[in-house]
Amino acid sequence: HPTESGFTTDVLALYDWAKARSGNSSILFWGHSLGTGIATNAARKLQEERGVQVDAVVLESSYTNIREAAIHVPISTLYRQFPGFEYLILDSLARADMFFRSDENVKVLACPLLILHAEDDAVLPPHLGRKVGTTIASAW
Repeated sequence: HPTESGFTTDVLALYDWAKARSGNSSILFWGHSLGTGIATNAARKLQEERGVQVDAVVLESSYTNIREAAIHVPISTLYRQFPGFEYLILDSLARADMFFRSDENVKVLACPLLILHAEDDAVLPPHLGRKVGTTIASAW
């Protein structure tokens, strides 16, 4: 089964592979949608556990955390009205150790960070990307 830890471990293995072959070239993490949580997880893990700072992180269509993203994904509008939505969908993510806390991760990242979000994003509303940016601004 896919896990948050597994995704992060895969990105770190890819980072190690690319770093070994890149010489002095810059390496950045670019996450899109779900990948923004993975990119911030991997960048934070590199920084905190290895003392290595990725050269930059680009977040495209980012969100604060997976729980808040799941609430705002358009398809969830149909299901939010039914009893058990929170338990069956939102709590199941937590039980599977899927949190993808971009909002918490970006607070500690020391690398350059760019957040991109289209105003007409049909999957993740732009206010989630703005919340990530606000989190960064308040951490400084």
